[in-house]
Amino acid sequence: MSKRLSREVRPAGGGFSGNGGTRMRVPDNSATATLAYEEVKKRITDLRYPPGTKLSEVQLVEELGCGRSPIRTAFARLQNDGWVLISPQSGTYVKRLSEAEIKEIYDLRLLLEIHATRLAAQNMTSEELRKLRTAFRRLAPQPGDKFSEAMFDDINELDAMFHAAVYRSSGNSLITAILLDLLEKVQWLKTASPSPPNRMKQWCAELGSVLDALERRDPDAAATLMFEHIGHAADSGFEYRRLHAARGNEARPSRAADRTPKRKPPASRGRSASSTQRKASR
Repeated sequence: MSKRLSREVRPAGGGFSGNGGTRMRVPDNSATATLAYEEVKKRITDLRYPPGTKLSEVQLVEELGCGRSPIRTAFARLQNDGWVLISPQSGTYVKRLSEAEIKEIYDLRLLLEIHATRLAAQNMTSEELRKLRTAFRRLAPQPGDKFSEAMFDDINELDAMFHAAVYRSSGNSLITAILLDLLEKVQWLKTASPSPPNRMKQWCAELGSVLDALERRDPDAAATLMFEHIGHAADSGFEYRRLHAARGNEARPSRAADRTPKRKPPASRGRSASSTQRKASR
């Protein structure tokens, strides 16, 4: 059954008004537009609406049970947040990110998340660390388990949970808000280009190393390990898209400059950049 955003209300005195119990709609408002925004975005991130899909205002009005106004408000917000493109001539389409745009997402993550991880190593409570360790045991494959594509959803869930916990533990609400927004797009990209088993194995090992550093309250090690994790994720995603472009499934990136560049590890506080690089290379 289609999810509907309209609500039914009963007139004063009890019972539905009119013969046979006629339904009454709550007038469209900002809350309805927010619900429409969240539902359409979920369909985009779940790939029910893949990149390039044309969105039908009429169909969404019918499926969500609301008026045109909240759908148009939702579309405007989705465009502002980088999820859709609106053309007065041709309509509204799910945005297809270019390699340059994807690179910008990972560049901004590197700048902010390294600092957030360093702060989290100092601020994260023992209870928050315990919850992360429990989630890791529940969702990550155990020693001796063979990694398979069927594990992707659990590992992707663990990854999202882990990063969000680090952001919130940074104690900086502005950084947290920006990174949570970027995380949604990163999870969307990962769903569209799922990691092979060998990358998932590396992925879990990297998160485990970051968690170990957080538990040791070692800000420099946690930041360096997170830097490596994000860099590997960017490189893996680019390689997946490159291979699929070569098979004709996507347009090949038009410029060599769009490739993910070589990254330098973050300099540790109180240490030289060269000493941090030597540490990351071990």
